Amino acid sequence: MFILVNVTHTLEQQPKSRTKLIVAATALVLVLGLLVFALTRGGSSTAEPSPDQETMAASTTPTPSETVTDVAPPAPATESATAAVPASPAPTATEASVDPRLAECTAVTEGFVPYRFSIDSLNADEKVIALDLDKDGNIAAPPFDQPRTASWWSGGPMPGDDAGKAVMSIHTYNPSLPPALGNYMYEGGQSQLEPGDLIKLYGRDGQVQCYEYTEVKKIWVDEYDPDSDVMVDFEGDPELAIVICWDFDDKTRDWDSRILFYFDPIVPA
Repeated sequence: MFILVNVTHTLEQQPKSRTKLIVAATALVLVLGLLVFALTRGGSSTAEPSPDQETMAASTTPTPSETVTDVAPPAPATESATAAVPASPAPTATEASVDPRLAECTAVTEGFVPYRFSIDSLNADEKVIALDLDKDGNIAAPPFDQPRTASWWSGGPMPGDDAGKAVMSIHTYNPSLPPALGNYMYEGGQSQLEPGDLIKLYGRDGQVQCYEYTEVKKIWVDEYDPDSDVMVDFEGDPELAIVICWDFDDKTRDWDSRILFYFDPIVPA
């Protein structure tokens, strides 16, 4: 019995001691858990922002549209930059119709003695000498050794006169000689000038009378009427006539015809 009672006592005391140990262990675990929680949450140096902080950070970040509006507006354009550039005025009808070939031409108010002439289409820029009639009573030709010189008939109208034909003569050489300017003017038996081609006569006082080619005529010597105005004319409209010899006869060593080139004066605009 004694032993049995002793055992019973021991059994009754042992549960109470074990319970205390369990309670103490549980308390210790709770304390350790709280300590760990405090260290991992409350003591962290990189605490994450709360939802309110995230919202606040998002609200302070500029949107694309806010970024554009924050840029300073461009400075207003200056008056000189915004002013419209005036367009160049359109040429008038008179300016548009001016022929650059006429740039040298002058408004000649009275006749003058020419000393030079030029025909661009023939690449001619030559001398003019004033001569009257030859020993046979014909309008004199230039000296024979001057193949490109023109003679102006000093007994007739002048370039720039208000009436009549100013007459000039230019050589044509026979086929046995190198060609003169007249050969080039009627090469191949026809005029080498085109309607509208220009001839310019120059005076020593700055006059430049320009003429425009109009037509050509052939006159046979034995059919020539000295009373006609085909070459000699003091009263008709102002005109220029250039005469050359043509149709050389090997037997007689003479020229059977004359070629006359006609030009109308041009009045500059």
